[in-house]
Amino acid sequence: MLYYVIDAFTETKFGGNPAGVVIYENLDEEFMQKFAAEVRFSETAFIKKIDNKNFEIKFFTPTSQVELCGHATIASFKALLDSHAIEDNNIYFMKTLAGTLSVEVNQSFIIMEQAEPKLGKVFDDYDYLSDLFKIDKNQIGNINFNLVPQAASTGLWDIMLPLKTKDALYALNPDFKALAEFTKINLVGGVHAFTLDTKEGIAESRNFCPLYGIDEEAATGTSNGALTYYLFNNHVLTKFNQEYSFLQGYSMGRPSNIITKLVNKNNPKVMVGGKAIILTKGKLY
Repeated sequence: MLYYVIDAFTETKFGGNPAGVVIYENLDEEFMQKFAAEVRFSETAFIKKIDNKNFEIKFFTPTSQVELCGHATIASFKALLDSHAIEDNNIYFMKTLAGTLSVEVNQSFIIMEQAEPKLGKVFDDYDYLSDLFKIDKNQIGNINFNLVPQAASTGLWDIMLPLKTKDALYALNPDFKALAEFTKINLVGGVHAFTLDTKEGIAESRNFCPLYGIDEEAATGTSNGALTYYLFNNHVLTKFNQEYSFLQGYSMGRPSNIITKLVNKNNPKVMVGGKAIILTKGKLY
């Protein structure tokens, strides 16, 4: 079995978000979970070929299986390209716990369809949120738009946490134990904090997911997909079939660039994409 370590949402080694990728024929989920716990990437993807156009992909954090993972999907199709299981400039489909989704590979740029976008509960206890993240509650929100903390999903539920300034974003210092309990109670994976106070891209973000053993991630495709839909519903983003750039990982020294796109104006969906670079590959025995 081939095993890869791939940095996703970057063109530079040690940038972006690293993922483990295993291309397998016959593994059980108990082994997958133990392997993911052993290598301890935020997510490890396990790919099984169905036919030349279709693949089944299972995603595991160090502690549990998750329905979908954006950066591990980008890494997966980079591995499939490298192993000659797929060809460039083509469209493929992946079967996941979030449904069967399309993935387009174009000049090594990989862009994936997200699951049906949804918005959920609004979180208006700013006193609690400010204590949880150790910030001034007056920094929650946005100066130009009426943005509030709200759950959103394009495959995985996260709480979108708007912040007024980049300084506030970088100052976040969450109580990870309390945050894990808070997200568990509210049936979300984590919190995706962001600010529109950036000179590059649409927004800069930080993602916290201690419930799944991930204190902070450098690049989260599904979370930025959900953020794209959230910003669309709040009239920040209005154009379809246009690429939007989201920055993440800069506070961790792992700069990442996540590209999103709104498609299908009559029934909006989100695409998320980026590039990836192979750090190492080998055999899994």
